[in-house]
Parts: sequence; structure tokens; C-alpha cells
Amino acid sequence: MKQKQPVLNVQLNKAKKLRELANRTARAAMAPALDNQTTVLSAAEELSKIADGLERKAKLAISEPPVAVLHSDATVEEVQKSRRRQATRRGGDIYLPSWSAMALALPNTFLRTALFSTGRSVQANCAKVLEGDLSTLVAGKEIASFKKLTLTFSGYELCQFDRRVYATCLDYYREKPLSPEDSHQYVTTSFYEFSNRMGLTYGLNTHKAIRASLLRLSFAQMRMRYDGWNLEVPKLLTASFEDALSSGVFKGSDLMLLRVTESVAELFGPGAWTAVDKEAIGYDGLIGWLASFYAGHSASQWLDIKRLYLLSGYESHMRNFKVSLVRALEKLKDESTPSCSRVATYHFTDDGSKLKVVRATWGESKLTK
Repeated sequence: MKQKQPVLNVQLNKAKKLRELANRTARAAMAPALDNQTTVLSAAEELSKIADGLERKAKLAISEPPVAVLHSDATVEEVQKSRRRQATRRGGDIYLPSWSAMALALPNTFLRTALFSTGRSVQANCAKVLEGDLSTLVAGKEIASFKKLTLTFSGYELCQFDRRVYATCLDYYREKPLSPEDSHQYVTTSFYEFSNRMGLTYGLNTHKAIRASLLRLSFAQMRMRYDGWNLEVPKLLTASFEDALSSGVFKGSDLMLLRVTESVAELFGPGAWTAVDKEAIGYDGLIGWLASFYAGHSASQWLDIKRLYLLSGYESHMRNFKVSLVRALEKLKDESTPSCSRVATYHFTDDGSKLKVVRATWGESKLTK
């Protein structure tokens, strides 16, 4: 590994120089006097892609696994340090990364794809899911994502509410190890407590919505290929409930048993996950998707509007998307939005084909990730 390091440093330095050049080109394109803005932006984008490729190849050569493995005698401090970056194994226990109690964590592959769609039709079928109707199940569906990721999904299609429910389930494992694949270790909680943890007021509709969401999530299976890694997640979670359906009486004290297994840890490698502010993760629809999508970025970049349309899972026609996009961005600019998710400004290219969003915690000078 030490012999490879000089070569890797050269590749990373080349990538850095190319990215600096791309940044300067992009800044020049924003100058008001420039007539050929689109041409210069395209050149900047190509330079950035080349830099990304060099950087990715250099990092692949290091082949850092998604789950760090520590000795069984590792100290608490060593475990905490490792968990700041990624999922970590210590002896027989596997932990998710650590995050603040003010946030919820999800893999970037969930936040930057159409896995959790912005559409409303999923929740409209809540009653069918509760009744055990399997007619809406999909098998081997390819989910819209960026070019370097392939995500194939089977199960009930998911929505933004499912994103919030799943993030809450993972939060139960913030300080405890994931369940081994061959074990029967569960987290036991009530619908009332789960609702409060989600930041919702408990009620009958909330109870049904959470139960239907957990059922959808329990059917979900995924295969993905990303940066040379092949990964299969046979089950996002397992959920069991007290049998209230037969009586038709739902109570806040009804218990649920939740189980998230070690296979999920593979999704939480270095730079592969994001802690999203709890208030922001509670946003629904396109606002919720945008807040979570940009939470996983450290700086802005030009993105194709058509690609964002596909990634968001927006159900209406493309011609309506830009109007909804602007409306959602304006709401995220509101002062009441948490600073880590607030949008400072956004720009469209002259032809309206690309968008650059700048969050309040970034800076106008950072033009690419």
C-alpha cells in the first residue's frame, strides 16, 4: 500500500488542479458580460467530470471497505473515532456511524435517488397495504440515480414518509449494535413513543400511516453497484406488531418490534451517509426531497433539471416540475428553515436547463462538490 501512495498522490493532485480550473471556468461563466455562458459552463462541467474520474480511480486503488474493522479489545475512544466516519465492527458487534441527537442519518444512496419518491400515490394506497394487498409490489425495478450508481429495487414503492419512518428506525440503533443476521434481537417500542420520536402527534391516522410504512419498508430489497462495489441488502428492516387489525382497535400503547440487521451497515461507508436535521427530515414532498438531497453535499454544483426531475420521483409532468421546484426552493429560503438546510440562493442557466443551489452554510465561492 505504501508503494502505491506516491502514484495516488499524483492522481489526486491532478484531480485537484483540474477541479480548480473547473471552478475558475464556472465563475467566469457567471460574469454578466459573458455571452456564451452555456458553452463555458459545459466546459467547466467536462473538466469537473475528468477530475472526478481521476479522484475516484485513486480512491478505488486504496479500496477502503465500508465497514471499519477494529480489534475486539479496541477502546471506547477508538470506536467513537472510527464511528465519526463510518459503520464500525468491534469484535462481534457492528455499529452504525455516530450522529447528533438533533439529527437523523441515512445513506446517501437513499437521499440522492428516487428511492423515496416525492409522489403522493404511495400513501394513497395505505389501506391496501394494511389489508395485505400485494398487487402493487414491483420486482427488479431500476431506480433513477446518478450515473456512477445502479440501484435495483423490489417491494412496495416508497415515499418521503417512508424516508422519515426508516430514519427513525435507524435512530434506535444510534448507540446500540445492529442485530446479527441470524439472531432474533428486536427493539420494542409503542406506536405512541415512535410517533413522538418522529416529531408527530399520535392519532389514528398517524398510527395507520406508520404501520403501513413499516410494512412497505419490511418488503424492500435492494441491489446496487457503486464505485466498483456490489452490494445486496436483502431486507431494510423487519417489523412485527400486536394484532390489532382483527379487532379494528388501534391504541398508542400497541407495541411494535423492530429489527435492523448488520447488512445495512454496508450502506454507511466513509462519505456514504448524511446526518440530516430532524426538522428538515420531517419536510414532505419535493421540499423534503430537496432538503435531504442537498444535506449530503458540501458545496454546490450545476445539475441538470431533467436529472433532478427523475431523481425526485416527481409524479406530474416535466413542464410542472420547474414551477414546483422554484416554489420548494423559495420555501427552503425562509428564515424559519434550519440553517443547515436553508437555501441562501439559487441560479438557473440562461436556457433554464441547469440549476445551482447554494445552501446558507456553504459559500458562493464553492461552485462544485
